[in-house]
Amino acid sequence: MTVTIEPTDELRRIPMTWEDFLDHPETGEYYGGCLVVMPTPSKKHQQVLKRLERLIDATLPPGAEALQSLGWSPPGVRELLIPDLTVFRDESDAPFLSGIPLLVVEVLSTNRRDDLVGKVQRYAAWRAPSYWIVDPRDHQVVTMELVDGLYLETGRVTGGRATLRYGDADVALDIDALLA
Repeated sequence: MTVTIEPTDELRRIPMTWEDFLDHPETGEYYGGCLVVMPTPSKKHQQVLKRLERLIDATLPPGAEALQSLGWSPPGVRELLIPDLTVFRDESDAPFLSGIPLLVVEVLSTNRRDDLVGKVQRYAAWRAPSYWIVDPRDHQVVTMELVDGLYLETGRVTGGRATLRYGDADVALDIDALLA
């Protein structure tokens, strides 16, 4: 029997327990009691992410590193999210990050609502101090800092050169080149 899987931009949600998720062979995020399997990011999404990672790598604080698609699940939380890019200090060899990252970045694609609503709320509750949303469709980068448990927008850049900040790190970039 042959099964044809049609490409889709939709998220696939598979209900299961946290324990079943940890033992599940398929990868994805886990929230709302479901394994959430995302479509493969588009070529443009991956290009933007690669350019941004290079810029961030050039300005990393001492002892920090940036990785794409690293799972994050804080202690005591039975959920796991996979930011597009995470800047963190962690010397463990655990399969996912459990400490608080310095920065989480999402590049918006087809599941915009999750990144703009659900993840904003979770990242704030999990105390990520900085969150950037890179939006290739609307040609902008929004930066946010955690203040009293909520994200406060600290910048919205729509073109030209800009310096984005997280913690004590400054990342100089050209928005037009980043989102080309």
